[in-house]
Amino acid sequence: MRSAPRQSSSKSLLSRVKWRGVGLRAAKELSNREIHAPVVSAYRWWARRPHSVMGALLDAAVAQYGVNLTVSDPFSGGGTVTFEATRRGLKTYAQDLYPWPARGLASALGACKADELETASREVLEVLEPLREAYRTPSGAELSHILRVRVADCASCAGSVFEFPHALVSIASRSITNTRAYFGCRACGHLTVRDRAAKSFTCEACSTRHIVEANAIGCPHCPHPYLRPRTWQAVLVQELVREGARTKAVLRPVRADDPVQFEFASRFSEALRRPIPPGKETKRLLDNGFACWGDLYTKRQADALGSGLTAIQQLQVAVAVKDRLAFSLLGAAEMPAFLSRWDRFNLKPFEGMANHRYTQTTLAVEANLLSPVGRGTLPRRLESAAGALEWLIESRERLPKVVATTPGKRGPKRTDWDVLITTGSSVKQELRDASVNVVITDPPYFDDVQYGELSRLFHTWLSVYDPAVVIDEKAEAVPNTARGTSAADYEATIAACLRESRRTLRADGRLVLTFHNKKLVAWRALAGAISKAGFRVSALAAVLAENSADHCKRNVNAMLHDLVIECVAEKGASIQAPRLEFKPVSTAEKNLAAIGLALAQSIATKAPECLAQAYLEQLASLGAKKRLIE
Repeated sequence: MRSAPRQSSSKSLLSRVKWRGVGLRAAKELSNREIHAPVVSAYRWWARRPHSVMGALLDAAVAQYGVNLTVSDPFSGGGTVTFEATRRGLKTYAQDLYPWPARGLASALGACKADELETASREVLEVLEPLREAYRTPSGAELSHILRVRVADCASCAGSVFEFPHALVSIASRSITNTRAYFGCRACGHLTVRDRAAKSFTCEACSTRHIVEANAIGCPHCPHPYLRPRTWQAVLVQELVREGARTKAVLRPVRADDPVQFEFASRFSEALRRPIPPGKETKRLLDNGFACWGDLYTKRQADALGSGLTAIQQLQVAVAVKDRLAFSLLGAAEMPAFLSRWDRFNLKPFEGMANHRYTQTTLAVEANLLSPVGRGTLPRRLESAAGALEWLIESRERLPKVVATTPGKRGPKRTDWDVLITTGSSVKQELRDASVNVVITDPPYFDDVQYGELSRLFHTWLSVYDPAVVIDEKAEAVPNTARGTSAADYEATIAACLRESRRTLRADGRLVLTFHNKKLVAWRALAGAISKAGFRVSALAAVLAENSADHCKRNVNAMLHDLVIECVAEKGASIQAPRLEFKPVSTAEKNLAAIGLALAQSIATKAPECLAQAYLEQLASLGAKKRLIE
């Protein structure tokens, strides 16, 4: 075992990190998370921080406190801190309000044998094999994807309107030698093949002329703008074609005998017949005519998911194996047939919540969840489950002892664990006083992600696997107009959670937060929460944390860096200015440095109302010419 280094309570954790190098590693990781951090596929979550960043912070904590330290993450979400701490053999506490991420994290860390998991995965897929016939063409080929356009009726002339969101529906193939693309006619639904660079085209079926870049809205038959959605019509399919020993995916128009007819999955189970509750995010679903969760899926998709869960429950294997398989399979619920979007230039589907919102699309894609080819199918997810287990096993001499607690079932505070995972609000944590060396966490990013509402889809499917699951969104620290929660509520909840974390911290312990937001109101709320919890800012850094190529970051002025905020408990002594432990160069880095210094100043002076002015002053002192936070 490594010897404990000499402690230096005056040195910040952030000063022990080489931030430029970490940023380069983060960029490499973000380009392909599945390769560099396979556990990302163990269960689905939003806003996961890079493993390279959290790993660097944990290594700094080890350098500061030695290897026998305890780490806490009270907003565990995607579990990056816990995964990286576990790989390093560190005693770790994780807590999340919702059962989906908390139980998903527990399943991804649960001890099981790799060969037993592989055998169980194979048995589940064998049970599901007959369901692939529902996507079989008369010639025996299998469809991996079915693209459907929404058909609406004009409220004025009653003409049918085919609501292609773009005239260029999809390129014909990924081949650089194939320059053809499919163009959709809003007047009749026919697809016309033209060069992908075409600026206009005439429909081969009805002779309607279309301008490719035009923002097509309303009825093409009359000037009326109002439409009434009626049904969905299949226009393209991706067929799997055998070429020797390999399988090739070919995108083509629908044929009359293709198995593209569908039934909604609403009849599958009581869980899927539950009405979609109103909310800030679920309003997008309700406004598009979806009434219950089953309206988002075809029966074929529901059969694959439901039958898979049943097959897992019937396996004669350890619970840890079942849970690991179940959460991998449940992740496929993010591919609903009427929410998933088609990447028309890369020929792949996006999840129904790929932009951290419920999708509103009029060109949806049904994924054959049992296809051997395709993004996010069950065979690939189960394979990823094995990869995540191998990734964890390779990092340790033994798998950790994981203890999970749930609301209403918590006993005395325990110490006989390597990893303790708790479900419920972090205003109350299952840790002893002064038992933690470092808290590393990323609190909810204000109202950028409505975690509870987005998790409703996963929780609906989780209740099929475990009908006893309990969800309570009332304690979520996210402003939400539908629930009547404000910035003040966010601040109060974050403050209560951080105050509880302060109770668990040792006298020389550190709190490290990662955060970014483009709203000043979010930073003011965070400043108020840190201050009310009894902390002050001691050091700051910035690091790349988001991939600009991610679907939700494309073509928008997204903030791709996190501010890393190190805090110490306020002791009543004189407050020194925080150290900037990196040299800000880019506009984004200068903006984060400026808001970080302003945040620290407003906390030190107990004047969060002065944050905006302090931010502007710091921007000027750093020579930043552009303001990114409003």
